[in-house]
Amino acid sequence: MQRVVNSSFILLVVALLVCSVYSVDLNEFLAQRERLLAEESSRILGGSVILNADEQLVNNVLMAAKTLEFDQSFSTLDFIPADHYFLAKPAMLQSEVFQFIQQMPKGAVLHIHDIAVTPLEFIINDASYRPNLYVCTPPQDPVFFQYASSAPANLLDCQWTLVADKREQEGPEQFDSWLRSKLSLFTLTPQETYPNINSVWTAFENTLIAGSGIITYAPVFTDYFYQGLQSFYDDNVQYIEIRTTLPQVYNLDGTLMDEVQVTQLYKDTFDRFKNDNPDFSGAKIIFAPLRRADSATMTKYVELASQLKAQFPDVVAGFDLVGQEDLGPPLKDFLSQLLAGAVDPDLHYFFHAGETNWHGTDMDENLIDAILLNTTRIGHGYAIAKHPSVMDLARSNGVPVEVCPISNQVLSLVADLRNHPAAMLFTNGFPLVISSDDPASWEAVALSSDFYMAFMGLAGKKADLRTLKQLAINSIMFSAMSTDEKNAAMAEWQKRWNSFILNKYNEYKTKHNQI
Repeated sequence: MQRVVNSSFILLVVALLVCSVYSVDLNEFLAQRERLLAEESSRILGGSVILNADEQLVNNVLMAAKTLEFDQSFSTLDFIPADHYFLAKPAMLQSEVFQFIQQMPKGAVLHIHDIAVTPLEFIINDASYRPNLYVCTPPQDPVFFQYASSAPANLLDCQWTLVADKREQEGPEQFDSWLRSKLSLFTLTPQETYPNINSVWTAFENTLIAGSGIITYAPVFTDYFYQGLQSFYDDNVQYIEIRTTLPQVYNLDGTLMDEVQVTQLYKDTFDRFKNDNPDFSGAKIIFAPLRRADSATMTKYVELASQLKAQFPDVVAGFDLVGQEDLGPPLKDFLSQLLAGAVDPDLHYFFHAGETNWHGTDMDENLIDAILLNTTRIGHGYAIAKHPSVMDLARSNGVPVEVCPISNQVLSLVADLRNHPAAMLFTNGFPLVISSDDPASWEAVALSSDFYMAFMGLAGKKADLRTLKQLAINSIMFSAMSTDEKNAAMAEWQKRWNSFILNKYNEYKTKHNQI
């Protein structure tokens, strides 16, 4: 009997010891878990931002809406950033988080292209109704437009017809719908219409060719960019940097303007808009010709960039190269020309680099050449996660990545934005800015569409007002503005931010009868 009691007693003691050890281990485990979560929260982009009491209340409202949207998506498996933008846009427009972001002062847009700055409504409802516009429609895209006092010489595969006559024959509604289809990539069947990256890029370039004939007509050119600035200003953006090929702007008689004259047009338009809107912080251009060029042409491009920078120091920010990166040529093919340009201390580079899914190729290694060429920012940088040494250099040198989520999705780099590699940049507090690239081409809302997709799809469920605030601050601090210009822009942004927070705070108090 004694042996049985002792045995039972021993088992009881062992059980208690196990429970005690388990209890201690569990508590320590949970404490470690909280420490890791706190560490991750501090490392996320904006993690070091301190919110005041009013911002904290507004943040609670924002995060309630964001959490609800996430929780509903968990049950329905219908998450807006996981769908193609063309299909997700209607739901996005209804999102309370999107509407919050629309009203928020977002600072600056630093990566956007000339032919897709302005909403298509301006071209369709205004520019295309102006007299003397002709259209030439070959059997295959692209179509061509040109303003002229009389019909231009026929192209090989088509004849020029007055748009006014064609619109009258087909009916305004039908013609305008057709025109939109030639200027936009939008379709309700994106996967079928654009089965791979080359097909969507071909279609994309066709829309840009079609639009350019209308936009580069001198009287339209200045109105187009004025309306583009207006669309971003209305979206609570206060500063813009536009990448431009400096296209040949033409007059009705067919005479062409040179690059200096076109740059002057930009300056005049920017000055006019700022005069009409004194709280607008301004705009600059980045000369960005096509990368598909030979060495002699590239030498001329770099020399022209230096010349324009010297002649228009307050308008020209620097130099870049554009075009589908996968089709090259890579930056390393022009190192002699680009290194020669780097001798000019006033000429800054803003290279597209790593806008590709490939790894270990000339295309993604553009990131290495861009950082060694002392690029001021990295355009897209989609492949940067595959180049940790470039990431380290970029972070230490304060070189941000210009992330354009919707562009990367529409142009077939990523289907579900939760899988965008910039998600890792967010979680590690990497220097980055959000931009919209070519919003008119996919009918996005200025900058707000990309801000929403980044906040919901890339930044994760727990990213909050601190992340949005840091993104806005980054956009000004990483801009090409001078120090004085940045200080003035930050003061203006802070004023707008304070007003936004106060309005949101009052909305909440009114809604809950707490005034």
